[in-house]
Amino acid sequence: MLPVSDAPDQVSSSGLARIVTLTSATILIATQTIAASVAGGWAIAGFLGLGEYAAYAFEAIGLCLGVWAVTSFVRTALKNDPARLGA
Repeated sequence: MLPVSDAPDQVSSSGLARIVTLTSATILIATQTIAASVAGGWAIAGFLGLGEYAAYAFEAIGLCLGVWAVTSFVRTALKNDPARLGA
C-alpha cells in the first residue's frame, strides 16, 4: 500500500469510464428494481387471493413503478454527472 504522501491528489476519470460506469449501474439497478416490483405485485395479489387477472394488474402496476424508479435514477445520475457540471 502506498504511503499517504505518495497517493495522487485526485483520480481523474475519462468520459468513457463515466459512461461505462453509469451504463453498468443502470443495467444492474434496472434489472433488480423492475424484477422486485413485478414480483412484489405478484406476491401481493397471491397473498390477498385475488386471482390471475388481478395478479397481472398488480404486476403491471409494479412494472410501471419500477420503470419510474429507474427513469428517476438515470435522470438524477445524468444531472449530477461531473462532465455536465463543468468539472
